[in-house]
Amino acid sequence: MKNKKTSTFAMAISLMFVGMIVFSSCESSRVGPELPRPNPPAPPAQPLVLSGFVKDAGDHSIIAGAAVKLEGTSLSSTTDNNGKYNFNLSSTTGTSFTVSASKTGYGFDAKVPSINRTTNVAIVQDILLAKLQVVTAPVTVATGGSATTTNNQSVASQPLTVTVPPNAVTQPITLTTSAIPAGQLPQPTTTASASVQSAGQFGPSGTQFQQPVTINFPLPSPQTAGKTFSLLQLNEQTQTYTNSGFTATVNADGTSASSPVTHFTIYAIAEDAVLNTTDGTPTIGSEDYLGLQSGSATRIYTATNTLTLSGGSGTVSDNWLKDVISQKLKIDFTSTSTTIGGNFPQLPANFVQNGLQTNPNNPGTSGNWEYRWYVNKSTTTSTGTASGTGWTRNVNIVQESWVIVTAKTGWYWILHNQGGAFNGPY
Repeated sequence: MKNKKTSTFAMAISLMFVGMIVFSSCESSRVGPELPRPNPPAPPAQPLVLSGFVKDAGDHSIIAGAAVKLEGTSLSSTTDNNGKYNFNLSSTTGTSFTVSASKTGYGFDAKVPSINRTTNVAIVQDILLAKLQVVTAPVTVATGGSATTTNNQSVASQPLTVTVPPNAVTQPITLTTSAIPAGQLPQPTTTASASVQSAGQFGPSGTQFQQPVTINFPLPSPQTAGKTFSLLQLNEQTQTYTNSGFTATVNADGTSASSPVTHFTIYAIAEDAVLNTTDGTPTIGSEDYLGLQSGSATRIYTATNTLTLSGGSGTVSDNWLKDVISQKLKIDFTSTSTTIGGNFPQLPANFVQNGLQTNPNNPGTSGNWEYRWYVNKSTTTSTGTASGTGWTRNVNIVQESWVIVTAKTGWYWILHNQGGAFNGPY
């Protein structure tokens, strides 16, 4: 049997010896030179993906379950619980697209993204949808009924009203009506300058009446009594208008127009509103970059756009005109977010040797490639006029946007064991 003291002493010596080795190892690691890491394998290129968000125009809260379309393609998506959508652009060509979004109970909005296939990056502003205020009213066979809702885009206190006469329905219904802001509908294509003057959603959608009901549309500017408009109806699936066959006539007050209809859908009155502006020289502000060594990533930046209306002649609703200009320019006059999505491009053939990343411009160095998208905040002031029937206004627009700095965007060689030093762009 071993002596207990001898055994204890031997154990202590062993522990001390192990501790010295560990300490020596840690100390050597701490003060000694770091060995260069080997060049990693070349990561695969990522498909170009367009990512963005759909939010409430009032408080900028996220909207889940919104239907999003990439116009001109068969691509569609639905926003997730974060209000985000994604489009893989691999099956598309070109760089000119419009992204539109809608959801029941909200209006419609669209944005034009900036897409660069060479650098594999996409930039898009938030899509903002206005929540519609729905007014309901009972309708009976014997007495009919009516529903009225306010519209802050008219020049007078004219409401949007739908009136159902007696015996127009064969059974009782609940009438619904919602005023839709001009900027929350697709732009009509009847003429290049066509703009929605007044619009509403009426329900139950598809209801057929035994005799015409009357819709009273408030107008954003005074019109001559007796003037007529073709009443347009919106196809919610295709987001396009057709002529309903009904005619809206300006009433004696000059600030509203009435039309008979025999079924319910989304109806709109349209007329030309011309925007003539000249852009000033952009002012370049803060700079940032999004860098990737593999995969994909997005970064969100804020931008603020402002609109000032002044002078001119005639009478027009500022709320309506602001909406129309916003729609024509596909921008929102508020503080919004811009999403920049970077997707790792294909490494050039001479940047890869035997499957490993290499730098032919600096042979023998240990490192890896990073693709960087440098961006600047650009501020542009535009001045000009907006005009329509009987009115004109002076316009001043200050628009902020994030743009790619072409000269600095490209491949950067990140040196290993150099404290984050890099060379580029290549």
